Amino acid sequence: MSVLSIKHVFGIECSLDNSIFYLNEHCYLYRSSRYIILYNIDYKYQRLIDYGNQFDKLELLSVSPNKEYLGIVLNTLDKSRIIIYDINQIIKRKKILSLKQTIRSIQILSIVFSTNSKFLLTL
Repeated sequence: MSVLSIKHVFGIECSLDNSIFYLNEHCYLYRSSRYIILYNIDYKYQRLIDYGNQFDKLELLSVSPNKEYLGIVLNTLDKSRIIIYDINQIIKRKKILSLKQTIRSIQILSIVFSTNSKFLLTL
């Protein structure tokens, strides 16, 4: 009989499906509270991405197949927003560049990057 023990506990928000992303052998991306955290295992540092204010609700996360872009969907009561982050810029600098687009739909159900990471498909 084996006994399981917890060695590391992260503040992972488990209300989202597929909320932990493997970027490379050193970096992971996950959601915790009001932040998205980029964690480097080798150097034991993390970058916090503050994605909005207290009224925004993070609904979806998606990482492009080439691991360059992070797309998130934020919903409020009357609108939805998609924010696209460049992951390489987040790793190198603390400054985060984002593209914000307000969608006229009430709710976004799914986002997926194309295989060449040039297009973002939403439903």
